[in-house]
Amino acid sequence: MNNTKFEKKVEKGQLTSEEVARYNHEHLLRYEFCVLQSEQSLYPDCYVTIVPRNKHVGVHFIDNENREYLTYLFHEVKEDRTLFLREVWFMQYIAGNSSEDEEYRIHFVFDQDGNYAARKYIDSKRKYEDYKGNQTLDFSGLYEKYPEFGQYQGIIQLERPVLIDIISGHKQ
Repeated sequence: MNNTKFEKKVEKGQLTSEEVARYNHEHLLRYEFCVLQSEQSLYPDCYVTIVPRNKHVGVHFIDNENREYLTYLFHEVKEDRTLFLREVWFMQYIAGNSSEDEEYRIHFVFDQDGNYAARKYIDSKRKYEDYKGNQTLDFSGLYEKYPEFGQYQGIIQLERPVLIDIISGHKQ
């Protein structure tokens, strides 16, 4: 709750965090939530940050070691509040290591015309490599309808075929 005006009501059980999130959604205020595959899950599958005033939605996918391995950053691009997946961060951790030690991370940037660029960061070697797509791609699968409260299936969809092809092409 982080010192919101509803914090005391939530602590006293007079208001649920879902009710606060719904209020924030309806009043275009920031809110976050976690998505669990089951009640027994040790870690969430992802957590989502919605910031309507900045026209931003972030989806952060979590692996079995509780590390963020993939981030989708959507931005509103149309008057009807259509979202476009403008940025993706992919983190590869050192194999066999459950710590936060990254082998590398790749930052992808997409535009609505089908172009993309990527930068691969290899911190252990203090270097980076830049890539630019050499062909225009069909990014129609990177658009999502702005979610109604509680209807987040579109934005939390992990598999997006064009991304799988692009990310696989940059893993080395």
